[in-house]
Amino acid sequence: MDGDFKATVEALIFAADSPVSVEKIAKILEADMELVRAAVAELTTDYVPRGINLFELAGGYRFLTSRRFYPMVLKMKDTDRSLSLSQAAFETLAIVAYRQPVTSQEIAAMRGVQSVSSILRNLQTLELVRIAGRKDVIGRPMLYRTTPKFLELFGLYSLDELPSLEEIGVNEL
Repeated sequence: MDGDFKATVEALIFAADSPVSVEKIAKILEADMELVRAAVAELTTDYVPRGINLFELAGGYRFLTSRRFYPMVLKMKDTDRSLSLSQAAFETLAIVAYRQPVTSQEIAAMRGVQSVSSILRNLQTLELVRIAGRKDVIGRPMLYRTTPKFLELFGLYSLDELPSLEEIGVNEL
């Protein structure tokens, strides 16, 4: 493979502020998608022994710290945590992830609380959930879904990669 082409693909992925898809790279470079896929595959292999790796997540590719060095990076950043979620927010986010699209009333009922509206607003502000329309019932309540940022934050390519409820020790959600 042409080293300059591979370096250009590498630069585009590195410069992107969110995961970038093969389709987008191919469009930018006006190149064949198979050629871009081949460059991405080579880059993925090239970076395996390094401190950063090329990960496929949230519908695209992104350079991130290698998982094997993550504990050390956490030590470095232990005082600089930009995302801090309460137990209630994690529970709400889990319900949205596993039951989406879901209404706030359904989430509140599952959690056994009166309301989750402030938690959902916070999760929307953090861009972890979004409004995905309205349910076709009386009152037409809003439906909530997770976002690509949710996938990125949890290192997932798609929701299919979420562990099953049985794997995490939950009988029913």
